[in-house]
Amino acid sequence: MAITITQQPQYFQPACNPYVWVFESDQTAQPNFSFIVELYVGGSLVSTHQVFNESGNYARFDASGDIRCLLTSEMVTTGALLTFYDPAVDVVNIRVYEKYGTPPVLSGTFVTGTVNRAWNASLRHPDFIAYNYLDYMVSRTNTNSGNILFLTDFPRTRKYFVGLYESAFLTFLSRSKPSVDFYLKLYDINGTLITSYTNTIGVGDLNVIDCSPQNLIANTSVTLLDFQSCAYFTIRVQGLDAGVNSGFTETFTFWIDTECHRYDTHRLHWLNKLGGWDSFTFTLVSTNSTKVKTSEYQRERGQWNTAGTAWEYTRYHGEQMAFNKYATDTTVLNSDWIQESLQQWLVRDLYESPKVYLEVTPGAFEPVKVTNEDFTLKQRRVDGLIREVVNLQRTYTYNSQLT
Repeated sequence: MAITITQQPQYFQPACNPYVWVFESDQTAQPNFSFIVELYVGGSLVSTHQVFNESGNYARFDASGDIRCLLTSEMVTTGALLTFYDPAVDVVNIRVYEKYGTPPVLSGTFVTGTVNRAWNASLRHPDFIAYNYLDYMVSRTNTNSGNILFLTDFPRTRKYFVGLYESAFLTFLSRSKPSVDFYLKLYDINGTLITSYTNTIGVGDLNVIDCSPQNLIANTSVTLLDFQSCAYFTIRVQGLDAGVNSGFTETFTFWIDTECHRYDTHRLHWLNKLGGWDSFTFTLVSTNSTKVKTSEYQRERGQWNTAGTAWEYTRYHGEQMAFNKYATDTTVLNSDWIQESLQQWLVRDLYESPKVYLEVTPGAFEPVKVTNEDFTLKQRRVDGLIREVVNLQRTYTYNSQLT
């Protein structure tokens, strides 16, 4: 009586893609044979499943349906330099039993899988089948050092802009000792280093760095004058091993948006497919509109006089009357002219995101719904100059007093 787990999820695996184990038994010829799979998340038993062999002695179990319901991602606004993103990640494991006989009973033999991590991410299928967690994991032993990616699909060949009083975030996975080295460097327009900051900070499995200039000023030795003098700043994270830096990320560059915009700007933040937060600022004219629904009733044209002795008709009495108003606000945002790769990243990531926020004031976010129902990946040779229009429905509605 032997069960063998032959295939397991990667150490870090997106929870909303297939999360599959494959296992076999040498007892599948027994009458009424099946596998019993217990799913453990965060050390607790979540569900129990009966699974039948599909290919010879082999069977599989996909836990994504259970796991994705347990993870959530909220906008990070703690004011700290780095936040452990515990609600978006959890420890996952299974225990597999054999069940057979007449009547079928558990054999008592079981095998336990290797502990894995699932986080609140959902990749498109081509990206999922090419996914390798080592491309995103900061670890003291990761041989991809220097190529470890932050959790964003923003095209690295384009400039990522952030205003001096706007928010921006970087997210990364970590499997190292409970701290990493954080590197911040500011440069002028000529690429000359203005100032730098390095510190050792604690980390968890999934970590969000608040890269807003004002937040960096509040949590580092860098000053407002430094930011006012710089053209761009870079951020990099490195794993630690007994004081020796290793397993470091890409160097991500933020360009300071110093342009004097003609119209009020609007910055959106959204949960991307990799479970991180992306941002983009719409700088051309925006329009706001409101749809109003009216609840009505109809009454008699006349009314009794004050004494109640005669039926009279007046102009002020009214026949078609409103007793309640319900209003829903919408906003249309227009981007500036943007590059082809930037537009393709923006529409695919933003329109398909389940959670979007509008930054109404620096550090204050309002949830909104993007109502664009389709999008086109535009090409310069076909579409010429490229601009994107985003339709938003504001989630807060207005309900008037009753009359």
